[in-house]
Amino acid sequence: MIDFSKNLYLDGGMGSLLMERSNKPIGYKFEKLNYEEPELVKTIHKDYFLAGSNAVLTNTFGAHRFKFDEQELIKVIQFGIKNAKEVAQEFNGYTLLDISSLGKLIGAGGISFDDAYNSFKQIIKIANDETDGIIIETMTNLIELRAALLAAKENSNLPVLCSMSFEKNGFSVFGTPVECFAEIATGLGADCIGINCTLSPKEMLPIAQRLLKSTHLPVYVEPNASMPKIVDGQTVYDITAKEFATQMLEIKKIGVNILGGCCGTTPDFIKETVSLTNGFPTITRTFDKKSVLCSAYKMVEVNTHKVVGERINPTGKKRFQEALRNNDMAYVLSQGLEQADNGADILDVNVGINGIDETQTMVSVVTALQEVTNLPLQIDSSNVETIATALRYYHGKALVNSVNGKDEVLDALLPIVKKYGASVIGLTIDEKGISKDANIRLQIAKKIIKKCEEYGIDKKDIYIDTLTMAEASEQGNALCTLDTLKKVKELGVKSVLGVSNISFGMPMRQDINAAFLNMAFENGLDLAIINPNLIGITGSQQAFDFLQAKEGSVEAYISYANEATQNINEIEVKTDKTLFDAILSGQKDLAKDLAKHLLKDLSPMDVASQFVIPALDEVGVRYDSGKIFLPQLIASAEAAKIAFSLIEETIPEGLNDKSKKFILCTVKGDIHDIGKNIVKAVVSNYGFTVIDLGKDVDYSVVENAVKDNYPCVLGLSALMTTTVNNMEETINRIRINYPDIQILVGGAVLTPEYAERIGGIYCLDANDTVKHLKKIFD
Repeated sequence: MIDFSKNLYLDGGMGSLLMERSNKPIGYKFEKLNYEEPELVKTIHKDYFLAGSNAVLTNTFGAHRFKFDEQELIKVIQFGIKNAKEVAQEFNGYTLLDISSLGKLIGAGGISFDDAYNSFKQIIKIANDETDGIIIETMTNLIELRAALLAAKENSNLPVLCSMSFEKNGFSVFGTPVECFAEIATGLGADCIGINCTLSPKEMLPIAQRLLKSTHLPVYVEPNASMPKIVDGQTVYDITAKEFATQMLEIKKIGVNILGGCCGTTPDFIKETVSLTNGFPTITRTFDKKSVLCSAYKMVEVNTHKVVGERINPTGKKRFQEALRNNDMAYVLSQGLEQADNGADILDVNVGINGIDETQTMVSVVTALQEVTNLPLQIDSSNVETIATALRYYHGKALVNSVNGKDEVLDALLPIVKKYGASVIGLTIDEKGISKDANIRLQIAKKIIKKCEEYGIDKKDIYIDTLTMAEASEQGNALCTLDTLKKVKELGVKSVLGVSNISFGMPMRQDINAAFLNMAFENGLDLAIINPNLIGITGSQQAFDFLQAKEGSVEAYISYANEATQNINEIEVKTDKTLFDAILSGQKDLAKDLAKHLLKDLSPMDVASQFVIPALDEVGVRYDSGKIFLPQLIASAEAAKIAFSLIEETIPEGLNDKSKKFILCTVKGDIHDIGKNIVKAVVSNYGFTVIDLGKDVDYSVVENAVKDNYPCVLGLSALMTTTVNNMEETINRIRINYPDIQILVGGAVLTPEYAERIGGIYCLDANDTVKHLKKIFD
């Protein structure tokens, strides 16, 4: 068994060495070398062990069902493991099954979470625990990493390492901050987490510091020998092995004891790193436990008063119940977005009504919400299956509402909470019901805390609800709740209350709610489940007297309420959303409804020019400024796509301009289509006719497409250093007959300098592509 607490050295850039030593043509699947040239693969493994590596990764980085058929996949994986193990045994070292991205979008516009999970499960089943561990690396999409990590934990008994690739700002390409990655991967049961690829050691240092502060787990770092560049058709890296090692020493000094390399790091890089860092003592790390909840894109630390928006709940709301039964997702999402706009930190999600499939509805609502808001979610249900399913498909770390003091409830739900790394609310109620004695409620709280800890749930993830009962039903309820709350805070856990229950049966409920909220905060409340509009309202003195059960306070409060001009039992948030707003927030159903309405009074082109295009332009501005990330960009593009489909249907025959043709493909030999698909989703909404040729497209197919659609603009994508030369070859062939054609190029390994040299126009991302297309066609 690998001891991740000790110094450990992984290998380096297996892929880049295979490219260099095999002399295989561009587009060749280097995993096939496992059985076609096993001695070459074993020699590279051996070179890394000789350089000082303790563990090597199998040559299976790109081995998955989207690249190989089943029989070849089995062959590739089994031979890859065999080669690595034979060499590792010679050096008494370890082998790790290497798993990486499927090269597919997960979710809208791509494959489903279940498809991704099953693909990773297939790899792990074929490997059959024949290695010493599993390493999941070079992930940029947290959703995909979750699928791979769950597949590993559910289908293997091996330790699992997992890492993501981050930009210099500490966010992945898909917008996940390193802190959210750490919290979620730790919660899902990873044994070791890290960072790899994209950056040099110097650039990774501040990100590694943030990662160390975000987890108690061992951390590993595998930087590039800088970002690869293409010079005269060759892949080159900027730093030397000695420079790399010097920078790695700084990473070792902050407490990272597992070191390795990624692209461009030859055995010399590992040798220099081992030589320089191996004698440096392992740093004893300190880790501050924090109570946090997070989506895939935003973390909320519960260290001050936080608000859980209560509006996504059908209880007592006929309009909401109707929306759930009719699958009116636009209305449901509007409740979430309005609460986010009004200051909610977390959104409670409850869909429990008769006549619907609660589990399926919960998954649908959770899936839709996380496309349009980055707030963490609270999964609120009394159904164990509903909670378990929702946690599986939720991308972040949720708060589960709830368990109670009953043994059967605790034993049913706590293992699920632990498995998915969630936090949990414990209600101070048991088989005997709700006690009026604060000390009895406190004992139930202690039982829940003890049971949580037995299941491995830390105190930082336990939230105790001391139960808010209607003060109108019996005066003194509020004081009992607050007394229990104060005592619970001494147990070292967090607290939560459903605030609005206190005012049930009374007039001007918001006044009482606001007063109770302030009293609860004074007694240590951490999370308030409440309508966000109440935040900042203090409540009247009459409301405070009522909650403190003062003599005559009931009559005094009712008299005060009757005289007041406001008499609202429930605050409804009402805003008029436009098509612009719907696209900006990525609400597909709402965008469809609003587009239909607008097209009754406006011309198709007016709807496009006044609402759709301005919304997309604003999305582009926010994306460029880092206010939103790829998931929000894609969600907005999908909402705009629905609106545009309705616009196109209503354009009279002959008026629809199809002349702005954009041919798009991933070049020959490259099977990755994430970037290309994102570009397609965004570009197609700006009135351009996108002709998608797909991935791994032969030169002749591109030539024929240009011939059939000229005049047009060509877009080429390449993700791998092994296929970027094919981009140059494609451009050279096209320019023979079409010397003036504009060709846009993009991909992770491209630079503006290389794009210019091969005759292309460099595009940083989908938004940048739109800007260039506008200039060209205008």
